[in-house]
Parts: sequence; C-alpha cells; structure tokens
Amino acid sequence: MKRNELQKCAMCGKGVMHAGLPLFWMVTIERFGVNANAVRRCHGLEMFFGGGPSGAALAGAMGVDEDLASPVMEKKRVAICEDCAMKNYPLAAMAELEPVRA
Repeated sequence: MKRNELQKCAMCGKGVMHAGLPLFWMVTIERFGVNANAVRRCHGLEMFFGGGPSGAALAGAMGVDEDLASPVMEKKRVAICEDCAMKNYPLAAMAELEPVRA
C-alpha cells in the first residue's frame, strides 16, 4: 500500500497507528439484494432434477447460471484502527462510514 492509499480510521478519525500498533484493518463493505425470481427458477430446476446435491449439480450444469443476487450499493473500502476493530459496531452502521484520507 502506497502513502497516497493510506487512510485514517473511518470510525474514530485518528491515524491507524495512534494506539502504537503497526497494524490496521482494511474492510470492504458490500450489500446485495436477492433476486427472488431467479432463486425460484433455480430451485425449480433443482427440484425437477430430483433435489438434493445431485439435483443441484444437474441444475447447475443444465441451467442458465444467472445471478441470484446483485449489489444494491457501491462497494466501500475503509481503514479501521486496532482499537476500533475491537469494539462492537453494527455492520449496517459500518456501511455508512466514508473513507478518511490521511
């Protein structure tokens, strides 16, 4: 990671080494929505081929392999310092964090 790629902690806003440890986390957050119609089609084909692992394998080989889920937000990549990484923090709230340039 180059100097211009470094970020401050997205949770506390301090430098990622403020606690004295030369370690930090880079967290990528993505949120997806399930395409219920695609899941129904996939499940129906699996059941047509007898269900279970063998039905799923046949459906995978014979089906159209469409996406069952797609992103509903842009991917975010944020730095988290060691202190903040040890705190309880809701994942949904983490999706609201913004990268803080160093």
